[in-house]
Amino acid sequence: MLLVHGAHLAGWCWLLVVEQLARCGIPAHAVDLPFTGFLDDVRHVREAVAKRARRGPVHLVGHSYAGLVIAAAGHDASHLTFVAGRLPRPGESAAAGTDDWGFPEFRACMVADADGVVRLDPGARDLLYNRTDPALAQFAMDRARPMASLVPEEPIADPAWTSVPSSYVVCADDRAVRPDSQRERAALVSASVELDTDHSPFFSGVRPLAGFLAAQHDRVAR
Repeated sequence: MLLVHGAHLAGWCWLLVVEQLARCGIPAHAVDLPFTGFLDDVRHVREAVAKRARRGPVHLVGHSYAGLVIAAAGHDASHLTFVAGRLPRPGESAAAGTDDWGFPEFRACMVADADGVVRLDPGARDLLYNRTDPALAQFAMDRARPMASLVPEEPIADPAWTSVPSSYVVCADDRAVRPDSQRERAALVSASVELDTDHSPFFSGVRPLAGFLAAQHDRVAR
């Protein structure tokens, strides 16, 4: 299984999920997106998929922003799972739909520098990690990464989920991304689950998230 983190995070955010998956006998690897641009992120994940595909089927998982990345990079994967993820329709500009996707309070916490690099305001903590242990939430905020990668204006012409079997995780108590928007995207794929977590279920819902991922992974391995 290949795990891709969302905006302002890094691969370490999946550590608890990786540990839980290991108990199920499922090896998982988390990548670190470069955050130097959307196309760079896509290239990085495409190369990671190609490398792991030499060993067998690849179950590719993307959280939040990374939903766009895996939709653009995941054509050689065997299964995609979107976790509160941006799942783009063919011909749809993800940037144009941003206002309908996230809550305005969270968008206000994303501050762009003069050079276009986006950083998180401290107020994002209560929106991203409202169900997460406070110490872990602060740990994550202290390590929030600036990013030059932006949600693309140009549509993804051939989103991988239209040809690769896919599933979706809805985060029901998400205060960053509208749960109803997630549900609308979840209805587009063949399997979904709704978890009572915040936007970061790899912290606030480790066991149910890992359980769903393991169930989807079992289908890939058959």
